Amino acid sequence: LHLSLTTKVRPGRVDKRIWLLDDENTVYSQHEVSGMSGPMNLGHHAMLRFPDAPGSGLISTSPFVYAQVFPEAFELPEKLGYSSLKPGAEFKSLEKVPTLTGQFADLTPYPARRGFEDLVMLVSDAEEPFAWTAVSFPKERFVWFALKDPRILRETVFWLSNGGRHYPPWNSRHVNVMGLEEVTSNFHFGLAESARKNPISQKGFPTCLRLNSRKPLVVPY
Repeated sequence: LHLSLTTKVRPGRVDKRIWLLDDENTVYSQHEVSGMSGPMNLGHHAMLRFPDAPGSGLISTSPFVYAQVFPEAFELPEKLGYSSLKPGAEFKSLEKVPTLTGQFADLTPYPARRGFEDLVMLVSDAEEPFAWTAVSFPKERFVWFALKDPRILRETVFWLSNGGRHYPPWNSRHVNVMGLEEVTSNFHFGLAESARKNPISQKGFPTCLRLNSRKPLVVPY
């Protein structure tokens, strides 16, 4: 499948190609961005619904060089939103992430922490030939995985959505869901926050790409 879009806000073109191959349970995706210049943050926003049982899925990733919990309050109790992880906490393993209570959470099994919404970001190792994110479902006997080029999509954002938004229109109904987002971005912020200097980019990790109108950007996934 080949789709093409001529953009107006930033004049240019986006070509999307998707391949399916015989005897493979794999979707090959490629975006080509051409004719544009300047900074851009971008990414894929895969969402998985997990079976309704604690720890029904097991999360794993390729090596990462930096990881942090979203630095601000992701949800506000006065607005009926709740988070469990410590804002801005840095961590080296998904199995030991600081929480607001001073304890640690293991992010590898999911669903977990019903009634809370959290956001974390991992910076992939750009020295590796490729990077990956995977979720294994032992009882269902399958694995979901994503492959990327860590020099193009530098970060991975995990949106852990387990009923922590008790306000409309969510009303605590969005449960057992996880976003596994391969991005080059400053968390889930927009272009302005990702293009300007920020705590992540000041550590030497790009949070946006610089487009060149004479050289198309190809994003495989």
